[in-house]
Amino acid sequence: MSNNPDNKNTEKRPIKRQIRLLLINLAAMAAVVVAAVLITFRWIDSYTEHNIAIKVPDITGMQEQEAIDYLAQHDLEGLASDRVFIKGVPAGEITAQRPAAEAKVKRGRKIYLTVSSGNQPMITIPDVIDNSSLREAESRLRAAGFRLTPHDTIPGDLDWVYGVRYEGRELKSQERVPEGAQLTIVVGGGNKEESDIIEAPTVEDDWF
Repeated sequence: MSNNPDNKNTEKRPIKRQIRLLLINLAAMAAVVVAAVLITFRWIDSYTEHNIAIKVPDITGMQEQEAIDYLAQHDLEGLASDRVFIKGVPAGEITAQRPAAEAKVKRGRKIYLTVSSGNQPMITIPDVIDNSSLREAESRLRAAGFRLTPHDTIPGDLDWVYGVRYEGRELKSQERVPEGAQLTIVVGGGNKEESDIIEAPTVEDDWF
């Protein structure tokens, strides 16, 4: 067996070379991984527009189409989500928005609009005329959203509902009136009309 030092050195060189190549490969792989991670995060930031926000403009008071067009100019999408009646506000006018003005949002965000309907909703009055007591009629009318004035009293059965008035006019049963209208219930005060009172015949004393 040879103990020549030159042979030992020759055997060690390939091992050192292999280790060096391994380390170089590992470093290259690590560099690739780090680069891939950095590129991915940059792509995600770009795709989601991270830290890029738009201030929502105030579009209340605009007409519906005008507001939608104005939002589109700011890379936002206007969407009418609700229509309400507000006295004195013209039809089609934006009365509210969500998110509110000055809120920061991303491009393409939907802005939900509340639009004036312009027409007051009409609803049918509950069937209370000549069909219920004062207490029952008050409960049903208030539940339907109507406001009530002090009731009017006429001769008739006590607390029986004989009619409902709107702006001084007698309503018919199931008639439609503006939502939230102010109504007056007409009820009996417990006194019959004189013509409805039948007097008992008098008996003369000389009949006996």
